[in-house]
Amino acid sequence: MEQPEEFDVLIYGATLAGIMAALRLRLRGYRCVVLEPTGHVGGIVAGGLVKTDTPNVSEALAGLTQSRFFRGIGQLYGLDGPAYRFEPKLASRVARALLDEAGATVHVGQRIHGPADVERAGDRIRAVRTGEVWRTARFFIDASYEGDLMAAAGVPYTVGREPAARYDEPYAGFLPDRALLRGPFRPNTGYPIGDVPRMAAGEGDGKTQAYNFRGVLSTNPDRIPFPRPEDYDPKRYELLRQLLDARGIPGLSSIVTHTATLPGGKFQTNQALFIGFDLPGASWDYPDGSWRRREEVIAEHVRWHQGMLYWLANDPGLAETFRADARRFGLPPDEFVDSPHGQGFPHALYIREGRRMRGAHVLTQHDLLAPGNTKPTAVCCWKYGMDSHLVQYYPHGDDTVAGEGSLSGTESNPPVDLYQIPAECLFPAAGGVANIAVPVCFSASHVGFSSPRMEPNFGMLGEAAGELAAQSLTTGEPVQRYRYPELAAALTEHGSVLSLPGLAG
Repeated sequence: MEQPEEFDVLIYGATLAGIMAALRLRLRGYRCVVLEPTGHVGGIVAGGLVKTDTPNVSEALAGLTQSRFFRGIGQLYGLDGPAYRFEPKLASRVARALLDEAGATVHVGQRIHGPADVERAGDRIRAVRTGEVWRTARFFIDASYEGDLMAAAGVPYTVGREPAARYDEPYAGFLPDRALLRGPFRPNTGYPIGDVPRMAAGEGDGKTQAYNFRGVLSTNPDRIPFPRPEDYDPKRYELLRQLLDARGIPGLSSIVTHTATLPGGKFQTNQALFIGFDLPGASWDYPDGSWRRREEVIAEHVRWHQGMLYWLANDPGLAETFRADARRFGLPPDEFVDSPHGQGFPHALYIREGRRMRGAHVLTQHDLLAPGNTKPTAVCCWKYGMDSHLVQYYPHGDDTVAGEGSLSGTESNPPVDLYQIPAECLFPAAGGVANIAVPVCFSASHVGFSSPRMEPNFGMLGEAAGELAAQSLTTGEPVQRYRYPELAAALTEHGSVLSLPGLAG
């Protein structure tokens, strides 16, 4: 075997969390390598998610995530402050600049496939292999959406929804009584409607909430007309046709322009209608799947999204006024220029939730609400409603479709109190792997993850992971034996906010 490349810290995932970890480590004088499993850096914020979900208490978004990333994008627009709606190409530009500033060695297209790609010595990871190349480090940060480094290293994790009884969470497990019921649909079967679940309310399962592409549409004269996919099948959109007719939707503009207007004559797509760009049921195999299976999952989402755009603009069963309105939009030729799915189409599938570590502390529904919302070892503050997209569609009666997975039973999110996330969510329990931190697939239940799963929070957790790594390297101690006063001082030195007045209560 060739002599492995050696680094202080190996970061798996050039997501916002990974970038922030690398920047913090550079400020502490440490050298890191960043391995990114896709062909692009910046994660989903450079890959299509350009309408930022900010916290309900603005002061909670802080640290280098705020001052360097979002303010960095704002500066490119000539703003004296952060930008939270922006063009993906600018997010990509800032991501690359920050990685350069961090002095990180960056390799894209580097994937971990399983335990054979991670070498451990006792309770410590020693090296990671991607392809034929081994790289050694003294500390490791898994900042990926998949958590492959964490899983391959033997860190305990979970996928899907816990039963309600596990953590005494009222919103956990299968929630048929909170399913959104929509109709009439005749028939109420066909793609993407699944089978009726045969399980009791509150029972756990391995199902994940829906993924989608966060598309960017353009109304500029140079827009690319929506292409017709090779495997285009208009029958996939029969239920959407019924929904459009029932609601009297006049065109694509009424679906996208009121949700997120971006600079440059561009618009952000999200789920939109009850049946929309999300694809409930198609995400279930992704978290624990092989990369081959994940590519199949991604391809299914590409077919659904690209086919829908083409269908909206061209299907003869839609009114000509509707089709003409849809043709006012197209793909932006200046975005995603090297996307594997075609110019102008996002290169990154939005992985809303994958694996979740079972760490030193599991964040649950109770941690999001008073009195459990304050923590003595906080690394950041956050407040955002418990947001789980639908997990599955299934028939309900003769002419209704149930969309199950919403935590509230409505299209609104259950509220939370202002809360703190403890450092113990970022690493394994005592006795586990001693030199890893996990800021994206951090330790939480499905319900606990539903609120803090937003990119700005991932960035701040990445900062905490970087500081935990730096402290562990300095002291030589396992990450579980970190010293909180020093961690808090290091975080606040560069602007992190660990407590806010609204936490009382």
